[in-house]
Amino acid sequence: MTPMISIIIPVYNNAPTLAELAERIATTLAGEDWEIVFVNDGSRDDSLAVLRELAAADPRIKVVALSRNFGQHPATNAGMVLAKGREIVFMDADLQDRPEDIPLLLARLRDRARPVDIVYTVKSERYDAALTRLTSMIFHHVHSRLTGLQAPPGIGTFRAFTRRVMVEMLRYGERNILYGPLMLSMGYAHDFIHVPHMERGAGKSSYSFGKRLGLAVSALVRHTDIPYRIFLFLGGGIIVFSFFYAVFNILQYLFWGRILMGGLEVIILLMLFFMGTSCIAMGLIGLYIFQIFQEALRRPRHHIAETINLAPRDGPPFEGP
Repeated sequence: MTPMISIIIPVYNNAPTLAELAERIATTLAGEDWEIVFVNDGSRDDSLAVLRELAAADPRIKVVALSRNFGQHPATNAGMVLAKGREIVFMDADLQDRPEDIPLLLARLRDRARPVDIVYTVKSERYDAALTRLTSMIFHHVHSRLTGLQAPPGIGTFRAFTRRVMVEMLRYGERNILYGPLMLSMGYAHDFIHVPHMERGAGKSSYSFGKRLGLAVSALVRHTDIPYRIFLFLGGGIIVFSFFYAVFNILQYLFWGRILMGGLEVIILLMLFFMGTSCIAMGLIGLYIFQIFQEALRRPRHHIAETINLAPRDGPPFEGP
């Protein structure tokens, strides 16, 4: 029997694209056993109303409505907790990920000649803004170099993987989890497929430059040791520079009777430099402490306000097998 497919789709202000997305998935997966788990992440438009209509018309469409906006990764977690499939697909709700490409991912996932547990997509054609493409390319390049995890430029959130991978992901207990870097670090056999990345079906992305930068910083803090290493090297560099600068000034004074810069100017310059680096270092330390504080609180990643076509779960949240 063909394994059941669970397609997990976070939704945030995507009302205009939801009906077309559901229809195209149903057409594409005709003959398969599938479910769509839409997770409404506190949308401010009519997304939840549209999802209710879609779920009423087709019981294979499941809806999880969160109590407020928690973010893409907590919403994805809510979908995984309730998904029943043996094969899992992540995709966005804005039609930039084409439902027609899902069979390509599943075919590679089911290839027993070259078994893999995760199939990632790489955006071969992109219609994002130039700044979005540039920042994405820089982040993936830097992240790959620092972590040693090779990810091609343009890797997307659209992907398919086995239930085994999903169960292992749900074992990770940190509250502010980032599933993109996490999946790359898990070590499961994987492959990459190039697919087009289309224009948005409607509206604009909720990921501003500030949000993208915040996610990049969070990923580097959680998956690399580079932040504190920067300040170790910076401190060492300052010591070396200060030593050679002092030697240079002494030699200038001995042989030419002058120094490169007056004492007051040097003191002001050094004070400003150390004040700036100290503020950055304290901010970095504060970021780590805040992350530790959040994890120590052990707060839930999300709160579910409503489910449709899903049996309610009793007891504590599902965190593992």
